[in-house]
Amino acid sequence: MTTGALGEDPLSRAEIERLLADAKARNLPWQGPRMFRPSYFAGYDILEVATLAFNRFASDNWLYGRTSYPALGEFEDDVLDTLYDLFHAPSGAGGILTSGGTESLIEAIHIARDKERIAAKRSQPYNIVLPHTAHPALDKGAHLLDVEVRRAPSSDGVLADLGWMTQACDASTILVVGSAPPYPFGQVDPIADLAALAKEKHTRLHVDACLGGMILPFSEMLGRQPPLFDFRIQGVHSLSVDLHKFGYSAKGISALLLNEADDAQYARMVFTNWPAGMYGTPSISGTRPGGALASAWAVMRYLGRKGFIERTRQIFDVRDAIIMGLRDLGAETIGSPDCYHFNFTMPEIDNLVLADQLTKDGWIVSSTESPKTVQLMITAAHGPSAQPLVQAVKEISADIQAGRRDSTGAGSVYSKVVVKPRIAKGAAARA
Repeated sequence: MTTGALGEDPLSRAEIERLLADAKARNLPWQGPRMFRPSYFAGYDILEVATLAFNRFASDNWLYGRTSYPALGEFEDDVLDTLYDLFHAPSGAGGILTSGGTESLIEAIHIARDKERIAAKRSQPYNIVLPHTAHPALDKGAHLLDVEVRRAPSSDGVLADLGWMTQACDASTILVVGSAPPYPFGQVDPIADLAALAKEKHTRLHVDACLGGMILPFSEMLGRQPPLFDFRIQGVHSLSVDLHKFGYSAKGISALLLNEADDAQYARMVFTNWPAGMYGTPSISGTRPGGALASAWAVMRYLGRKGFIERTRQIFDVRDAIIMGLRDLGAETIGSPDCYHFNFTMPEIDNLVLADQLTKDGWIVSSTESPKTVQLMITAAHGPSAQPLVQAVKEISADIQAGRRDSTGAGSVYSKVVVKPRIAKGAAARA
């Protein structure tokens, strides 16, 4: 008898549909008006286009996008051309489409390491220098590539600590990183200053715009004047941007853009010493469904520049309304948020308790531990929720202050890893 997903007898399609619906009902509604954790919803029309394209190309293997499935190669070229334009890439720039932000960040380190190995100008072991707020995927990549991580310590500020990072760089530093913006806070790091630092230290600068990359250019088109972070800044060598975030595509697709197209060779893998002939991949991934790529392309065609600008305007209108309402309650926003998400604190209470109690009441929010804040990630779905959310913050804060509500105020969780061990048949009964 089998266990787990594989049953003894086959099930009908209707039974499968029922099981899937039951399973989906146990998940949080990612596009719901009370979901303020990371989700990237901009309307059911966009979702339908993204899903249509994903399903149409889900079984086409992107690995063969330059041979068996030429439409995928064409989609790839179109998407990259769009990104070169959005981020003001210079003539001679290049890019790689990846499976997600983690792969893009790993490849940024990979390219820096292997390019330095060939140049042989720096002694090993190599290191990368990060702000305290940089994404942990950079640590993952450095671990896999045997590169030391020098991450700034926690501080009162939300921006990259230029003084600390300057001191941390040495003759073995192959990469400096800034975020536009970092996940914990919505304020863009001082990329121009980091570019000057990288130039002074004769090293590379990577801009992690995975989170804000498809928001900030359209914010600028709206006249909001976010800080510069892209290739208009001399000294930006690479930039990552996720299309399955505010590019509104199906997961997972990201891009690593390169100031010099030749740098892509250090991420590429080509192998010929086996019977099947040349095997080549542009990055870590091999087989990938073409659905995510088709989805990104289709959404770009569906929305156009004007559509992205309008969805971005909606997000910022909602964000600004919530910020104003919270400030009227005496809340303090952390830093000067440039993007779609922001953090706030209410005075005289434990804000981790506030985050916990909001979530228990159906307002699904995030938090940070240092400092203790409530974090809100805004989408176009939140328009009707703006004032009710502010009212909920007011009432719950009053309850906490009066001692009517309490909780552990448990620490923040980005994601969890659980490995289920196998239990031999009969072992549980014997125990």
